Formats: sequence, structure tokens, C-alpha cells
Amino acid sequence: MSTPAALFRVALLAHRAGDLSRAAAAYQRLMEQTGPERQEHRDALSNLGALRLSQGNAAEADRLFQAGLALAPRDALLLDNRGIALRALGRLAEAADHHRQAIGADPGQANAYANLGICLTDQGDLGGALRCLERAVALAPNNADSWHNLGMVHERLGDAAAAIRAYRRAVTLAPTHRAAWINLGVTLNDIGDSAGALAAYDAGLALDPDDAKLHWNRSQALLKLGRLAEGWAEFEWRWGGNATLAAQRRPFAMPLWSGGDLGGGALLIHSEQGWGDTLQMLRFLAPAARAANARLVVETRAELIRLIEASWDLLGLAGVDPVLLPLAAGFPGVDGLPPADAHLPMMSLPGHLGVTLDRLPGAPIPYLRAPDDSRRRWAHRIAERRNGRRLAAGLVWQGNPGHWNDRRRSVPPDALAPLLRRADIAWHSLQKDGAPVAGPLPLGPELTDFAETAAAISALDLVITVDTAVAHLAGALGRPTWLLLPHVAEWRWMEDRADSPWYPSMRLFRQPRPGDWPAVVVAVGEALDTL
Repeated sequence: MSTPAALFRVALLAHRAGDLSRAAAAYQRLMEQTGPERQEHRDALSNLGALRLSQGNAAEADRLFQAGLALAPRDALLLDNRGIALRALGRLAEAADHHRQAIGADPGQANAYANLGICLTDQGDLGGALRCLERAVALAPNNADSWHNLGMVHERLGDAAAAIRAYRRAVTLAPTHRAAWINLGVTLNDIGDSAGALAAYDAGLALDPDDAKLHWNRSQALLKLGRLAEGWAEFEWRWGGNATLAAQRRPFAMPLWSGGDLGGGALLIHSEQGWGDTLQMLRFLAPAARAANARLVVETRAELIRLIEASWDLLGLAGVDPVLLPLAAGFPGVDGLPPADAHLPMMSLPGHLGVTLDRLPGAPIPYLRAPDDSRRRWAHRIAERRNGRRLAAGLVWQGNPGHWNDRRRSVPPDALAPLLRRADIAWHSLQKDGAPVAGPLPLGPELTDFAETAAAISALDLVITVDTAVAHLAGALGRPTWLLLPHVAEWRWMEDRADSPWYPSMRLFRQPRPGDWPAVVVAVGEALDTL
């Protein structure tokens, strides 16, 4: 029979080699052959608990750690490990208490500080988490995981510079730390460093070439940098790299259009993502029909159909005559849609058509038009309200509150006060929802679909809007449009530009610093003075 020390070495070597079955069996034999008074017995309990924890069996790990602590209540490693098991079981308060006990038993236990920091992060105590993780990296400065976790806390606290330093330290210590590369890229993107973000995503992809989230994130950086051909290719990873978009993926039995000739068959193009995305992509319907040599079936939101029908000739669809259908009942289901030879999500159009900054095929601007009867009605109403003022302007200050970036892209209503005090402008609110603002004439209740909104915009001299569907609509109508952007905007508005290649009538006003809407309002006011 092997001695306890020899059996423990066998178990430990198997454990380190990843042979978990052999290691677990050896730890079990060791506990059977030794009494609780032996150190090897307690070590076997601790190591077998850690092994079960690595296998995802937190309940069994917790049982083993409790047995060990019954024998050695002040064992710092056992206390810390039981804290990890309790966190995995969702018992955060007990977990944090065990990590604190581990620190009390051994104040030099870097792992206990790190694990307490993770636990406090989960509990929302970011200040406490920060202190713990700073102590962890002070005690163990070469632990890449602790630097990564510290970076995540800095990021959640809004200190991007500190987060970037921590992530960079993590990847310096562990160049294969994929999560740190991802978070470094995301944080660099959040401060507007698209080139740096792209380099971080590339480093992550070198470790895992099939990581869908990294490909998706990479698409956003490439598109923002104007590298559209590469960006569109990466954009196709959205179905696996973005959970919100993945939930919109359609279960069509028909094949995806690959860009080839369909020989006069039917091509179904269907809307996806938000209103603005569809409005931006409508210009590519006719080029797609020509490229596919196909009859076109377009499935889109019902609120857009009347606008598209009024814009038939501008969109180049007069000779194409596509079938227009509202979104299928039960979207993202496909019930009730007609058969077709192939389908394509609308945001895949520019990639299939080879859209670059130098080559923007599609309908010229304007490519949308409001119905004649709606335009006449709104022209009369806006003219009546002008009362001799030199400008009639539309205003949108808030997007969809459910949008992931709405807290950055929407303007607090109070910030608009300097503009609304101007006596030379007749203000009209194009806002459908959101907090009310005193002053502008509220048009929202009468904007029953996008055709009505387009008619109202067509009667205005200027539209001032945040990054929402109205911006795309006004740009597609060719109306003067001033777009108010956060310091770091979405990919379609690119970087450091005051204009847009998508909409020639659009002017961009960007925050000079994150959150600085007052500076944007001042710039808009100065531009109005010279208009």
C-alpha cells in the first residue's frame, strides 16, 4: 500500500495534468486510508472540493469544504474555497463572509482579497470591490486574473483610463487572456479609440479565431474607421456575437442569398434591428433586385409601407414592383410569408452589394418622399404656426429608452433650454415618446406612421435630432438635418466627421467630451446664428 504522502503526490500530479477522474479517485482513497488528524486527509478534502468546483459541482464542493473546515476552522485556503463554492451557489453574503474569514486567518492571502472583490462586484459594492482587488494585485502583482477583474471594476465605475491600464497589465502578464483582450477592446472603443480596439480584438481572435463576439465587435470598429468592405464581412457574425440580434434571427427554410443570379426567381428581403437601420437600407432594394435578377418581396414594419409606396420612383422600384408585406405575425417567426428562392436580412445588403465609402450604390438622395396629400396638409399647418419667424424647426431629444445606448445618445430636456428660448424659431416636437419639453408644438400624437412624420419634416426648414430613426428619415428625405451625437457615436457616423457619406444634407454635432451636451447646444446655437 502506498504511503499517504506518496498517494497524495499521485493525486496532485494527476490533478495538475488534468486527469480529474484519476485525481479524484486518489483523493478518495487517501481520505479512506487516513484519519482526520492527518494533514494529507485535510488536503485531500480541500483539493477534491476544488476539483469538484472546477467540474461545476458546487454543491458537492461545498460539502467537502465544510467537512474540511469542521477539522480546521481557521484554514484560510478552505475558507476561501468555500466562499467560491457559495458564490457559485448564489449565496453571496455567506461567500463574502468566508472570504473575509480567510483574510482574517491569513492577511497575506491574495486570492482571498481577489475573490472577495469578485463577490462584492456581484453584490454591487464597487467601492469595496475596488479596495479588495487593489490589495490583491499589491500582494500578487503577477496575477493576470486579478488585474482583469480590477479593470472590470474600474470600467463599471466609469474610470476608463484606469480600466485600460489594468487590462493592459493583464494581457502583458498573460498574452493568452482572451477575456482581458475583449474587455480592453470594448473599453478602447468606448473612449473612441477604434484603431486600438481593433488591435485588441485581433489579438483575441488570434487566440480563438471563431469567437463570434470578437468578430462582431471587430465589425463595429472597422465600419467606424471607414473600412467598410472588411466591416460588412465581420458584420455577418452578428447572429452569434450579439444576443439581442441573435434573438431576431429568422428560421427560414429557404437559402440565404449569396449574391448570385436567381434567374427571375423571388428574393425575400426582410427588415431587422431598428427603424433607423431599415430606413438607411431601403436605398439598396432596387440594386439588390438587379444584382439577383429577381422579383422582390420586401417584409418590413407596417408603419413604413405607406412611405415606401409613396417613394416608389425615387427608390428605383417603379420597374421592379416588389411585393410589400408587414412583418410576419409572431416575428421573428416566418409564418404567413410567401415562398421565395432565397432570402436576405436587410442589414446584409451593403456587404452583398460591395458598398464602400467610394462606392455607395443605390437610390440618390432624396430616396424617400411623403404622400402628396400628407405633404399638403402638413405644409399648411407648419406655415400657419410660423407667425413670421424665420425658421420652422423640428426637434427630437430622446430615442427609444430601451435602446442599449440611449443613456448616452439622448439629451436631457433641460439642456435644450438655450435653444428653446430663441424667438426667431418656431419649434415643433417630432418626439413620439419621452419626457415632455415646454415650448415646442407637440406633433407626436399626429405622427401615426412614418409617412406622416416624413410629411411634417418636409414642411420644416430644419430638423435637429439625436441619433434615432428621425435622423435617418430626415436624411433620406434630403432635408437639412443637424444630428446631435455623443462623444463616441455608432459606427454609421464614423469618427471625427462633421458630415455623413450616407446623407449629404446632414451636419453632425459631436460632444467634445463624454456627456457634454451643453457644449453641443452652444455649437448648435452658434450655427443657427449664421444660418
